[in-house]
Amino acid sequence: AREIKGITVCGLTRAVDVDIDVCAEALRDADNPRIHTGIGVSPQHMEKKLNMAPHQVIEAAVHAVKHAKKYVNDVEFYAEDSFRSDWSFLVRVLEEVIKAGATVVNIPDTVGYATPWEYGDLISYVIENVKSIDKAIVSIHCHNDLGMATANSLAGIRAGARQVEGCINGIGERAGNTALEEVIMAIYSQPKIYGVELGINTREIAATSRLVSRISGVPVPSHKAIVG
Repeated sequence: AREIKGITVCGLTRAVDVDIDVCAEALRDADNPRIHTGIGVSPQHMEKKLNMAPHQVIEAAVHAVKHAKKYVNDVEFYAEDSFRSDWSFLVRVLEEVIKAGATVVNIPDTVGYATPWEYGDLISYVIENVKSIDKAIVSIHCHNDLGMATANSLAGIRAGARQVEGCINGIGERAGNTALEEVIMAIYSQPKIYGVELGINTREIAATSRLVSRISGVPVPSHKAIVG
């Protein structure tokens, strides 16, 4: 936050006040700070992980966003395990957090369970049914447990999402996150299909991949798409 200027620096937190406080302190010197807070919204998360009723989840989500807004103007909310949620409940949650001040809403496939056509349908459903969706950027966050993180992310973009969360080389929890270089080059190769423009210097992808591999200690397989 102190050293890199001209970009948004985002810190991730649970929907817990102390997390948000610590995150805000870490972002204090950022040019464009963003706090990314959220909570699980699927029945599995609410019952097994949180032990909370749906109305309690909404209350916690709204409180977290309002608390983060005390520190920064730019607040992202993640509705963890969105894909396995009741989609009508997801709409209620997103409407309430946008009303509370969320500027970005993140709709994750947290366990990598979705298929591209289903995930595209979810993003379309959110955009069509959340009344205040024009006040927030729709963000997508896919895991690669079934090998479909890139395909799911591209389906989300076609459905109207405008932020992709992922990692260079696809590194991440379990089978990894969306490989950003794959999404970037898919759009770069066929921009008319996705209807978006990129502001990315694609010539830096290979060098960035090598840097991430060296720092993380995770080698890139020779057959890895784009950077292998």
